[in-house]
Amino acid sequence: MQVTVKEMVELLEEMAPKALAENWDNVGLLWGRNDKHVHRILLALDMTAETVAQAIEYHADMLITHHPVIFRKLQQVTDAAWQQELLLRLAEHGIAAYSAHTNLDCVSGGVNDSLVKRLHIEDDDVLDIGNGLGRIGKVAPCALADFAAFVKKALKADYVVVGDAGRKVENVAVCGGAGSDLIQLALAQGADTLVTGDVKYHSAQEAVFSGLNIIDAGHQPTELPVLDDLADRLSLHFADRHWDINLKVAKESMLLKHI
Repeated sequence: MQVTVKEMVELLEEMAPKALAENWDNVGLLWGRNDKHVHRILLALDMTAETVAQAIEYHADMLITHHPVIFRKLQQVTDAAWQQELLLRLAEHGIAAYSAHTNLDCVSGGVNDSLVKRLHIEDDDVLDIGNGLGRIGKVAPCALADFAAFVKKALKADYVVVGDAGRKVENVAVCGGAGSDLIQLALAQGADTLVTGDVKYHSAQEAVFSGLNIIDAGHQPTELPVLDDLADRLSLHFADRHWDINLKVAKESMLLKHI
């Protein structure tokens, strides 16, 4: 059965409604024609030279990313800036681009639920009830060093940065991407440890001196797990609807590496 970009967008927004996105965010179909037929889709965390090249090589009709391919206002689209150059490449090859960002962070089955699953956190619940961000649950009690080593392995992270508040790990809060804004909420919800990315020095200091262990596993590693899970969910929807679509997850290099 032939499927259009518009029909694909409708499915994606059933799974992660745009209304769940933060008001500063830019999600949805951001590039391309609604009436284009979709036969191949590439899933990626970011629109980069690497993932756009893969989309072109794969002959993708649609690129679905987590981070928005257009975020700030565009005043021109030329090859003078790298992001605009990538948009031009998508246009030249007829590839539509869709982004699900903070709506995919908070929705059930999204970024944070994928993180919970990878870290074997049980009895989990939403950390921030107001906007659905973050999760909190339990792991078997262990030392921070042991849990940090497990996080590194489970997320295939090149490194993790640890802030030790001197507490055993048992009640773990997580937030994929940048989640240091949830430090006080994690403490209030009874967490002894927060796993997230992009933690600044003074945020880590605040956490540790307030009694919260911090594991900064990096922005990319804490979000990448959702891509495989999203691919699995989409494939089931395609089968149920008898949609003839091939789906592939991009290979993405780590932006930041330990050397």
